Amino acid sequence: MSIVEIKYNLKKDLDNYGYGFLNSRFPDYGQGDLDTAPRMWSTIKKKIEATDENKKLEVIEKYLLDNFYEKEVMKLSIEAIDKYWSTLESAYFDKLHNFMGIKKKIPKIDVYITTLNIYPYNVKERYFYIPFFTGLAVQAKTIMHESMHLVFLHNYGQYLSERGVDKQGTLEIAESLTVLLNWEFKEFLLFPERNSKPTTIDLQKEIVTLYKNHTPFKEILDRLMELRAPST
Repeated sequence: MSIVEIKYNLKKDLDNYGYGFLNSRFPDYGQGDLDTAPRMWSTIKKKIEATDENKKLEVIEKYLLDNFYEKEVMKLSIEAIDKYWSTLESAYFDKLHNFMGIKKKIPKIDVYITTLNIYPYNVKERYFYIPFFTGLAVQAKTIMHESMHLVFLHNYGQYLSERGVDKQGTLEIAESLTVLLNWEFKEFLLFPERNSKPTTIDLQKEIVTLYKNHTPFKEILDRLMELRAPST
């Protein structure tokens, strides 16, 4: 049975616009102002700017309904990434679980295609977003990146919290671990992972150094916690 289920859900796409574009409530990794607007934004930008704040989502919803919801292009996109991902999923998750020493496996992850250029994840509800305006290689890499967050936090989130790592530190550790895609999981990539979030760079460098020295994952994690737990 597949772990990942890929779909397009209009409400979820709109939720992402509300979270990641109109209100910009995503975590701060020192990136400053991000341009999360989709490529189609120029088509409706003037209309959005002239619209009352309470009606902006209505304008976006109409555009999505007219161009993406239940359209053939979306159905074909889902079919394509689903077919490609099915060739990677089992081997990727087996290796990820083994490398991280995972005991509590996630039974199912919902993956929502979004027309926005930001791809948040939700640990509690076990879902994340992947981009529509891109190719299979990017979509598959995004699934690996975001699912690594979910698997890691599902198993180690409480462990970090109990050892004094706050929410921001936990998010930064989870982000930094994706540098391992270029090392332990490189056979699944068609091009390198580049996680350029500024507040994670020091952690990424530490991970690579430790990995090259064949340091076990648990020891890598303990070192990352040292770098993010408040000093006493």
